Amino acid sequence: MVKRIVFTAALLVAMAATAFAADVMFGYAFKQGASQRYHLKISTQMNMAGLDASQVADMTVKVTCSAAEKDAYTMSLLFENVTASNVLGGKSSVDPTAGKMTGKTVVFTVDSHGSVSNITPGPGFDVWAQVQQVVEPTLKNWYVYMPGKAVAAGSGWKRENYRDKSPSGADYVTSEVFKFRESRKEKGADLAIVDQDVTTTVGGTTETPMGTFKLSGTGKGKFEFAFDPATRAITTFSGNMETLIDMTPQTGGTAMKTTVTNHIERELLD
Repeated sequence: MVKRIVFTAALLVAMAATAFAADVMFGYAFKQGASQRYHLKISTQMNMAGLDASQVADMTVKVTCSAAEKDAYTMSLLFENVTASNVLGGKSSVDPTAGKMTGKTVVFTVDSHGSVSNITPGPGFDVWAQVQQVVEPTLKNWYVYMPGKAVAAGSGWKRENYRDKSPSGADYVTSEVFKFRESRKEKGADLAIVDQDVTTTVGGTTETPMGTFKLSGTGKGKFEFAFDPATRAITTFSGNMETLIDMTPQTGGTAMKTTVTNHIERELLD
């Protein structure tokens, strides 16, 4: 009897190991009319020339695929609820702009690799000019880059020298290294757990109330996400990114050393 129990347990472990050992196809799939709801929390800390500031933004959004044509999917993101609080010079305040995002939409295009383009505010998005510098980078990084091929556990993929320009004027050249670390069963789903290391260089110029500044800096980040091969979607994503930037007045002068640290947590709700 004991031998039978031991054998049965060993068989179940072997079966589970076989299931988890299969290669995973990393690529997104979207179905027209289908929606996904997410909870997103972004904590930002910044030190600019000795002045500390921070913000915590918390939101629930619904992303719907409204059209599909070959490998181009038109998506609509609805901000169901948005709150944000700021701390500047030790004083806390509620960000009034965040509440004005609630109920507003942003339309964009994405492909099966996760490349986002054609970001456009929906009707009545009156505070778009104020939040564009935050919303656009968030959307461009919403879908982690996927290789569009099967990857074995312990292996990975890369995206090198990806160039992008922020609405603020900053230029970014980013390289990413991904490793399919392990498989894990959560809430009845077999998930692929992936580590993501990010390095970036920053250049370009940016306009501020204090004038125009030249930018020069570097950034490093570490993230982890869980990918569900059955639904071809990321269920959880979290990690930190720190960017060190020298902001030099275009008219000349001493560079302001700026440090920006972001912590991101995102979860697929349904």
